[in-house]
Amino acid sequence: MDSSKRTRKLLALLAATAVLAGVATAALAVGGGGSQPPNILFIVTDDQRADGTMDVMPKTLQWFADAGTQFPNAYATTTSCCPSRASIFTGQYTHNHDVRNNALAQNMDQRYTTQHYLHANGYATGLYGKYFNAWNLNRNPPDFDNWAIWVSGYGPPVRMNEQGVVTSVSKYATTYISDAGVSFIQKQENNDSQPWFLELNTTAPHAPFQPDTAYANAATPPYNPKPSYFEADRSDKPPAVQMRSDNEATVLNDRIQQLRTLMSVDDMVSQVMQTLEATGEASNTLVIFISDNGYGWGEHGLEAKGVPYTESVKIPMFMRWPGHVAAGATDPRLVANLDLPETALDAAGVTPTVPMDGHSLLSSYSRDHLLLDLYGDLGASVSKDRAWGSIVTPTSQYIRWYGKTPSESVTRFSEYYDRVNDPYQLTNLLSDGNAANDPDVAALDDQLSRDLTCRGSTCP
Repeated sequence: MDSSKRTRKLLALLAATAVLAGVATAALAVGGGGSQPPNILFIVTDDQRADGTMDVMPKTLQWFADAGTQFPNAYATTTSCCPSRASIFTGQYTHNHDVRNNALAQNMDQRYTTQHYLHANGYATGLYGKYFNAWNLNRNPPDFDNWAIWVSGYGPPVRMNEQGVVTSVSKYATTYISDAGVSFIQKQENNDSQPWFLELNTTAPHAPFQPDTAYANAATPPYNPKPSYFEADRSDKPPAVQMRSDNEATVLNDRIQQLRTLMSVDDMVSQVMQTLEATGEASNTLVIFISDNGYGWGEHGLEAKGVPYTESVKIPMFMRWPGHVAAGATDPRLVANLDLPETALDAAGVTPTVPMDGHSLLSSYSRDHLLLDLYGDLGASVSKDRAWGSIVTPTSQYIRWYGKTPSESVTRFSEYYDRVNDPYQLTNLLSDGNAANDPDVAALDDQLSRDLTCRGSTCP
């Protein structure tokens, strides 16, 4: 074992003692990690909105918010599972990786993913948990040395592809991921010369919202609905939203069950992070916590993702890397799921062969706007037509709902929200009867059209 490894192990023991004493581990962490590239860990939840979900994850907040940096303006560029996951793998917008809906995972070019680049540059790679919804479990996930993947569900049992064998495992899904992540990190401990990349993807808090038995009846924080909760007047919203009528009792119950599933995720994060500390790897591991998209809890009358409104598109995002990422900090930049690959490669010193659309969170790059879009109408995620495109800035959001084939150039409906004076998106300024407050839609449409065909450095 080399001296740097012994040093990290000593710090890990001191940190473990500090945790028991209730002392923040960030005070004991040291950065650097020598010249060896860092380990990289992504933790990805499913359908976890930014607002009101971290309250049940105090251990995760201690590890990340207290000892890392929080991004309060983080978005999923496509608020749908597989398109978002493809962006997390490739660093590309949907129109470039072409996984336009949950049935098109095969469209992602596996040669241009984070795991491919890192594996080709000497990283050991691991993946545990949800992969793609429609993935054939008889196929192994490319560029991973160690894996156990599934498409949905909590179990037990969980049907998965475990190292090339399709089997059923009698563990609760989140517990399985936790145990697998711990085991992966412990096995890598004995190889000082090889960095690793690990992705842990939970089913939680996606439907069917099945908490583990330990949390089946756990208390959850009271719900304080926003003014947009089951909004009485939705006449300024598009017809698809106006006509939809979700059930309030179902929304409230599903929220509680979602939070209970996240309690197990909190346990998982703590177990994995403690293992990083115990093995001496925490000081040289870049860790990012993120969700693949958000979820509505009755805002605008919807229990939904797939819509362009704040609760559906905003996601929790945290990053820590002692000595490289500020502890206890908040980064207000507009950031997105597709920034993770460029961040990982930047940290590893690896250059992608195809330019990515995202930007490294480790850089000083700051967007003035972000592109969001979705293929498929509400309730029809398998559609190949773009349902809407949106430009979001720190102060506003413009949304364009598109016509059906043969042309997406026809606008069915437009929305514009002043996010400063109307943070709950109650008043669509393009449909409030006051033409004097209408923004320059022509300029916005021009920008949106350019963004929807952008690639690499031309993307926001």
